[in-house]
Amino acid sequence: MTNATKKTPFNLETFLKRSWPIVLAGAVLVLLIAGVIFSLVLRGKTRNAQTGQENSLLSPTSTTIDMNVVPRHLDGIPVPNGMEALMPVAVMIENSPDARPLSGVSAARVVVEAPVEGGITRFMVVYDASSTVEQIGPVRSARPYYVDLADALNAVYVHVGGSAEALQKATSLPGFRNLDEFFNGGFFWRSAKRAAPHNVYTRSELITKAVQKKEWEAGEFTPWRFLSEATTSTERGNVTSVNVPYGGTFNVAWTYDEDTNRYIRRQAGIIQKDADGTVVSSTNVLILRSEEQVLDDYGRLKIRTTGSGKSVLFRSGKRFDVTWRRTAGEWFTFESVEGGEIFFEPGQTWISIVTSAALLPATLDAASSTNP
Repeated sequence: MTNATKKTPFNLETFLKRSWPIVLAGAVLVLLIAGVIFSLVLRGKTRNAQTGQENSLLSPTSTTIDMNVVPRHLDGIPVPNGMEALMPVAVMIENSPDARPLSGVSAARVVVEAPVEGGITRFMVVYDASSTVEQIGPVRSARPYYVDLADALNAVYVHVGGSAEALQKATSLPGFRNLDEFFNGGFFWRSAKRAAPHNVYTRSELITKAVQKKEWEAGEFTPWRFLSEATTSTERGNVTSVNVPYGGTFNVAWTYDEDTNRYIRRQAGIIQKDADGTVVSSTNVLILRSEEQVLDDYGRLKIRTTGSGKSVLFRSGKRFDVTWRRTAGEWFTFESVEGGEIFFEPGQTWISIVTSAALLPATLDAASSTNP
């Protein structure tokens, strides 16, 4: 082998001494590229935080979310920490035969049903800001006792006009989140497939936009207590039917389904379904006894929702005698007849307020043998 073809061994020290300017320049270039990429990632995260969270204004002040789950305040369903107290949204939905089938009832976290004039019942269906319901309605007018209950939840109250007393209350309560279609038509639509006044609808997206525009922020209410997986019993009761005799086409019957641990709702003898075919059901069914007073020739009512009274809770095929209590500005609380705390099953709760003594269910007077 000649000297011309002999290879010189690679020497790292010699290479670095001769080429250090090139190596240094390359290192600086790599650091600059890494810095640009890191900056873009941070800017992307910031942009997502600003534009990707539709419900940010409905959330509590803290935006830190711990992936540990906690019970959602409205229904006890486990959700990531930080998502449990989103702002409730309470929508008035009518229940007259001309309005059926209704839309969005099956998706509610809580439903309150009570009489209005003429023996008709009406619903206040309550969602939270994480709900995504495409059609809710028909939306109808406010009543003062429903305004009180929406206020107790610090909820957005969604309605179309209302009685004079209800409208006066909705516009005078401090901080009340009043979303009346009469003055906020852009957040509702009127369906050409329905005759007025049974044709006003809204959806979760439009309500969220209204909240953002008005800069409403989430408040607080005292949630109920819910059973956890550790305390939930797999034992089912044998109380399989619950009747709420509102009268005529408004009579309600709940049938307990042990397989799903839910109560299927029938109205006027027919299984109630939303317009999209979803069966209306509930995990907890409450019947509250109260009183009513007729206010005018039209038949509008005053219903007592403060103080206390008898109530019956149905869950897991069992029946529990309980006492309801509420002070002005606060949400309902419930306790056993002995004064102990009661627990709900996580899931939807349906509250039926019954006011006519002639139609009170016999179950309200029966003795309970179980402890809630």
